[in-house]
Amino acid sequence: MSYKVELTDHFKKEAKRLVIKYRSLKKELATLFIELEQNPTIAIPLTNVEFNIRLAKASKRKVNE
Repeated sequence: MSYKVELTDHFKKEAKRLVIKYRSLKKELATLFIELEQNPTIAIPLTNVEFNIRLAKASKRKVNE
């Protein structure tokens, strides 16, 4: 079965703001979308068409190390 990742307008707006703050987020999101299309079971289902997934920010981890 083929899956497609669709982004809401709210997500796009928030992601745009966060990409400015966390430079690596754009690449991390692109990788995540590819992984989700290949293996959608890594996301937590909220409804039949909506899913939730948490993403650890690599740029934030570097600051704490």
